[in-house]
Amino acid sequence: QAGNNLGMNGPRLDYIKSELMAPGEISFTSDPQLGKAVITADSWEEMCDNAAEYFRLRTPAVMGAASTYAQTMYNLFTSPKFRAGKTASNETFAHIDIPDHPARSVLTVLKEQVSPVIVNGYRKGEGIDPDRYPTKSVCAGLEELTDKLATSAPETTTFTSFARGEATYEQYVGDLKLKLEKQGGGWVTVAPRDTCQQGNDSESAAISNISRINAEVWAQKAGCVGYETGGAQYQAGLIRGFDPASILRLGLPYNMPAHSLQRSQYVNGLAELTPEIRRPLFESTAEIVAQHYRGAGGTDSWVPWQPYNFHAGNFYCEKTGYSPQDDTTLELLDAKCLPMPNWVFSPKFPLDALKKWTERQIDIFEKKGLALQQLRIKNPGQGVDWTADTLWAHVDTIIQCFKARGLPPPIVYIHNHDFNGMAPHTGAELFRKAHQANFHTLVIDAAPRKNGTHNDNTVLLSALNLDASQKEALAEYNHNQQMIENLICRFDSRTSQMTPWDSDWAGGTEGSDIRIAKEYSLDVRKINDAKEIANEVFPLERAVTPFSEYKLRLGIAIMIEPGIEPKSADSVRKWVNGGGKLKVGGDVLVGLSRWETLVPKTKEVDQLLKNMPEELDAALAQKAKLIGPSDLPATLSAAQRHTALGFQAKGLEFTKAQAKGTDLSPLLIAPEVLHSRPKSLRAGTKFQILMDKLDGSLPKKEEIKFLGFGLAPGAASGPDSLGRELVLSFLHEGQKVEVQLPDPDAAASAAAGAKGNRKATPGNKMEVPTVVPGEMLSYAVKVGDKLTKGQILCVLESMKMEMKIPVPDELDGLVVKALPCQGRTKEAQGDILAPGDLMVELQEK
Repeated sequence: QAGNNLGMNGPRLDYIKSELMAPGEISFTSDPQLGKAVITADSWEEMCDNAAEYFRLRTPAVMGAASTYAQTMYNLFTSPKFRAGKTASNETFAHIDIPDHPARSVLTVLKEQVSPVIVNGYRKGEGIDPDRYPTKSVCAGLEELTDKLATSAPETTTFTSFARGEATYEQYVGDLKLKLEKQGGGWVTVAPRDTCQQGNDSESAAISNISRINAEVWAQKAGCVGYETGGAQYQAGLIRGFDPASILRLGLPYNMPAHSLQRSQYVNGLAELTPEIRRPLFESTAEIVAQHYRGAGGTDSWVPWQPYNFHAGNFYCEKTGYSPQDDTTLELLDAKCLPMPNWVFSPKFPLDALKKWTERQIDIFEKKGLALQQLRIKNPGQGVDWTADTLWAHVDTIIQCFKARGLPPPIVYIHNHDFNGMAPHTGAELFRKAHQANFHTLVIDAAPRKNGTHNDNTVLLSALNLDASQKEALAEYNHNQQMIENLICRFDSRTSQMTPWDSDWAGGTEGSDIRIAKEYSLDVRKINDAKEIANEVFPLERAVTPFSEYKLRLGIAIMIEPGIEPKSADSVRKWVNGGGKLKVGGDVLVGLSRWETLVPKTKEVDQLLKNMPEELDAALAQKAKLIGPSDLPATLSAAQRHTALGFQAKGLEFTKAQAKGTDLSPLLIAPEVLHSRPKSLRAGTKFQILMDKLDGSLPKKEEIKFLGFGLAPGAASGPDSLGRELVLSFLHEGQKVEVQLPDPDAAASAAAGAKGNRKATPGNKMEVPTVVPGEMLSYAVKVGDKLTKGQILCVLESMKMEMKIPVPDELDGLVVKALPCQGRTKEAQGDILAPGDLMVELQEK
């Protein structure tokens, strides 16, 4: 491939008697580059082994496009047929795998994954205020903080020893309890995972690495005992081009556990996974974590992976004993993980059910030879029922279950949001009630001072016994974390008026709700009312993923349905009971049909499902299309298996994008680069990029320095030229690297007259408009088909769910004239449709 060879890299090998790789230009117009090596061996087998090792370890240092040559030669010398002498010389490459893509080099990553973001921007045009990029001082401050944290050593704890395999889980928990008893309790930081899910459109992926370091260094000194990760952080990260497995690894702290959100049978996504998929998924996750902490992926002993395992409805079937949460807890334990069972709080869930649930969790852990040590109560919002007295009644119910079994008191964790400033005071009062009852192993989630979404840690921790140095550490942690989260100001929705002060749930997130409202051209101030109406008619309880997603989609479906007026619960009941349908995804219908919650079902639930039989059947058929272990290439690493199994089609598609180098994962540790205004990165900026070989080894961090922008020479570089090219210069390991890209401003001028998707003509029955915005996945009809009411017209992906669009009654009998949109293919995304875009053209039969 074209480029410039600087010489050879890699260790000296005794069996290489001579080697020549002349430095200089490699191009299509110059003479072929000369490369020679004399490899010696005592046998043909040894020769093949030596050659394979040579092509694995010795590589030319090329500044230019990467090549598949070395990997191809390695594949040749490890081919059983070739080694057996059964490959003819004219068939040398006929029986081996030639990689589709070369291994990613620093240069190719800078050229294809980093520079386009520096020039064009990340999520350009998106956000609460798309033009409110972080200032230069914010970016420079973050760079300075990164350097400062890099030279600050975190304290070693018993968790550190446990994570490395040098101490037992019981020793870790024992020392944790001693720490909590000394402090009077503790806290888990939910920044940035949950603060940014509610307040910054789930833009926490790229600031998790530096936030984790801040927590390791400062929050831990201030009594913090855990770092929250996962859930929408992985899911949103994947959608935006980041590797969920890399986000997971970057969120694993040195001296405290990472607590990742696990949605029972849905795990980290929205698709319901079967046990045959979940088990290898959990095993691959355990392998990732074990490799991170212990250098190898073996899981002979307990792995330091402690996800919060919850089910939105705390569902348990008394007749059959079925509980998706209990099943997945057992599966996680089988994978040598240490899940923390979560009880989802709701005033509609009785304490007697909590008691039975606690007893089942104790039994589950005993069944696996482990004493249950930690449980959690999860409130997805706040609400007027969230009082210290109510909370203590729940905590005491759990304590009494342990006491009745003759077990020591557990560590009880508490999670909630804050919509009116009172939640941290409630938490502090709960700490005091616990102290009065001589219970000191209580842990409550919190975030920095004035965060606007969760418990203010300074208020909450005023009830604990923190010494002066711990209070100083808390102030330092809060100051740093505020600096970090200032970087994602473009997506900041923390001052929005959407969530009422007395709300009992956070919905999806305020930022994403606002974004989705814009996509549907809805008044953002009405989104909360829509969700409340949906919750009254379809009372899935509690509003935790995926139920929160269902409620949001039902609410939006109500808002966009012209037949429902006024927008009230009574109008929705009348519409549904009259045979009306709602434009919701198949996942919502499946969730309604399963009704896995302790709250009774309303008649409108069954009626809606009766009104939409084709859509429900199609959604249920999707289960047969799940991607299982046998569908995966044998070459995938544990991290890639985790992504493919956990996120299904999107995850598997992402593993292919990684090989091509079209993802943004290298920038997960360079947030100041990712979130900067396009074409504004300061010359002299130092940052790191994440290099993953995708071969199962741990990713490496490479140091980069940005030297600045320039214009490519030639006539096309003039200020009025539409073909103007930018030159970006970097420094890596003492070598200057230059990347040349089109100037987007010039390209935008050239494309100013380009047209987007055609709009359907209002009132023209033959032009079917898009109602639900999203990506066109596929059409279910073809040109010339005669339409039948209720049949599936096409499939869109909207708000992370597949949505099957049925033929409305008024189009029954018409014939398809044209299908103007492009569906998704393996190579390309489908057309992105907005409300009003032409979806199908029809004609009379």
